[in-house]
Amino acid sequence: MRKIFLSLMLLFAMGASASTMGNPMPDNPLLTIRDTPGLCAIFRTWGFIGDSLCSGEMESRDANGKRGYHDMYEYSWGQFLCRACGAEGENFSRGGQTAQGWIADDSKRGWAYCKMNPKQAYIIAMGVNDFSRRRKNQLECGNLDTDVDLKDYNNNAPTYAGYMAGIVQRLQSIQPRAKIFVVTRPREGKGHNDYEGFNEVARGLAKKFKNVYVIDLYKHAQIYDSDFRDRYYVGGHLNAMGYEYTARMFMTYIDWIIRNNYEDFKEVAFIGTKLHYTTNEELKRNKQ
Repeated sequence: MRKIFLSLMLLFAMGASASTMGNPMPDNPLLTIRDTPGLCAIFRTWGFIGDSLCSGEMESRDANGKRGYHDMYEYSWGQFLCRACGAEGENFSRGGQTAQGWIADDSKRGWAYCKMNPKQAYIIAMGVNDFSRRRKNQLECGNLDTDVDLKDYNNNAPTYAGYMAGIVQRLQSIQPRAKIFVVTRPREGKGHNDYEGFNEVARGLAKKFKNVYVIDLYKHAQIYDSDFRDRYYVGGHLNAMGYEYTARMFMTYIDWIIRNNYEDFKEVAFIGTKLHYTTNEELKRNKQ
């Protein structure tokens, strides 16, 4: 009986492996949210760039109705992700941050400190406060085709597109082979599409720059409706359960990205080094 059980378990494992190693992955990467990191765990160092929702910010309200906002980084989805993967990661983020603000930030939560601590992989989750600025006519969304100077990011236009591209360019200047994952804003209700211009910038970054990928919550995550908020929010920010759930979404999505792009991730272990496996084709070209 034991042999039969072990044989069935082996067949199940082989089937599971075949479903991810040889066969196409599902079109929706978040069809099933996994509890394990999968191939997301191949990265050993992470950097997380964003605003309060990237910083594990918790919202309190006292007996007089006064609200408080507290960046509790140990509860951020980035730190939940690192603990699940057994990796190290730093939050280059803070409550109220914007794309422009991050570039100018000379604290340990902005570019000034980030540039001294290169990582293998980054997740950029920005846009909430930038969108507030846009609604006040203080910021334009912009266009990646016209607002980005690929030779010098200091010349980028002062738009959301220009600033977001500038973040990617800065990260690639300190770690050229780093893998960068940019997050879109999720849907907050049926027909809610206010962030679409900003989301298109995130998607466009993956087309414009090598080694950039999109975690498209708008297209693939569940709607952040009243039921979702009742469970995973306190006030206007995620609670501990919400940040943990977000970490599992990101790990599931990144695992899906890797399994759909194996060739791109073969040399993850060499990121940050001068090592490279020269292919036969490259050897032939070098001899010509």
